[in-house]
Amino acid sequence: MKKLLAVVIGALAVSATANANWYVQGDLGYSKTKFTGGFNDLNMGKVAPSVAVGYKVNELRFALDYTYYGKKNYSYHIQENATDYEKGNGSIKAQGFGFSALYDFNLDIPLKPYIGARLSLNKVKLNDTSVEVNSNGHFTGSDNESHTKFGYGVLAGASYQLTDNLALDAGVQLQRLASFENTKVNQYGVKVGLRYEF
Repeated sequence: MKKLLAVVIGALAVSATANANWYVQGDLGYSKTKFTGGFNDLNMGKVAPSVAVGYKVNELRFALDYTYYGKKNYSYHIQENATDYEKGNGSIKAQGFGFSALYDFNLDIPLKPYIGARLSLNKVKLNDTSVEVNSNGHFTGSDNESHTKFGYGVLAGASYQLTDNLALDAGVQLQRLASFENTKVNQYGVKVGLRYEF
């Protein structure tokens, strides 16, 4: 982590003669968040908006972003036999802040492919309320969990320079958002957006 911070600080300290610019970017995409382990049935596919502020130094870009991966409401009913059953409902929500380092391949044309890596701090929130009825009686319960975890991932895509300051960006991403208890949260998606350089 210290080495990564040193690289970032060094890049931001490049002399004024370098081709350096601040930029803002807004993206809209489709995100698939998959839970493996204790929440296998809570996978969700949602529209995922994100906003970012970044700094470009020649072919390198560094960005801080916020991404909302979505919220899913669910319900279930488990019938054990003619009289015994369990039913409930709940919701799951995921969002995160990230830091990305990207490299643009300069092909001397308006289209620039890129690759990158992303570190993130993600929050996954789960709420569940249930009712169980069996021969021993009637029972109610609730489970509210909130997990804030570090994640990591890879990015790839391409941008097309529309004007000197405005670029169209399209990309894909694959990430591990969180890991808690016996559950792993993975995310992959596609996105498209606009980037404005100052």
